[in-house]
Amino acid sequence: MRVMVNKIKRGLTLLTGAAFLITALVYPHAGQAASTIAVDAGGGGSTLMSSNPVTITSNPLSLVKQARNLGGTVLPNGSSIASGQQIYFVLYIDNNTITSAENIQLTDLLDESQWTYVPNSLETAVVSSGSNDAAIWAGTWAVQTDAVGGPDDFASITDSGGPAGLDRLTIGAVSGQVNQNLDIPSNQLRVIRFRVTVN
Repeated sequence: MRVMVNKIKRGLTLLTGAAFLITALVYPHAGQAASTIAVDAGGGGSTLMSSNPVTITSNPLSLVKQARNLGGTVLPNGSSIASGQQIYFVLYIDNNTITSAENIQLTDLLDESQWTYVPNSLETAVVSSGSNDAAIWAGTWAVQTDAVGGPDDFASITDSGGPAGLDRLTIGAVSGQVNQNLDIPSNQLRVIRFRVTVN
């Protein structure tokens, strides 16, 4: 089997047979929202004019999905992998901004004709924004449960129907498969990894 892996920033990243979807993202922080409402504080019946235009600029977060071998090496596009071999899928979101990104919600659907999820392999790490592939892999990894809504984590994987097996990964408070809320502080990169077996 050949794995087509695209490292795309500022957009959706697709692997052969896998859909990756950002279902929600709140940015910037609600406390930094701008308002253009004018108020007559004196109550004297003054005519209020529209406030000046407000320009809000934002930097998109970087979203990447990679395939890596069990040693952590990124598999290049077109890599050949054997049936029965295990690899990691690595998802990361890089918040290189000066404000927190809140309520991030992601869904990743595995194509069960190509991949079988390895139970209890969900892990996460946080590293500095802009970290390279080696620094990301060297992060301190914390185990996430596969279960939905676990009070201890923000990711889960369930069976979406069809062939039996876990194939619907969600991260954050995704409708229908709600986990803990996921926020990424400024200048940090959040990584989620899990193992699959090639069918």
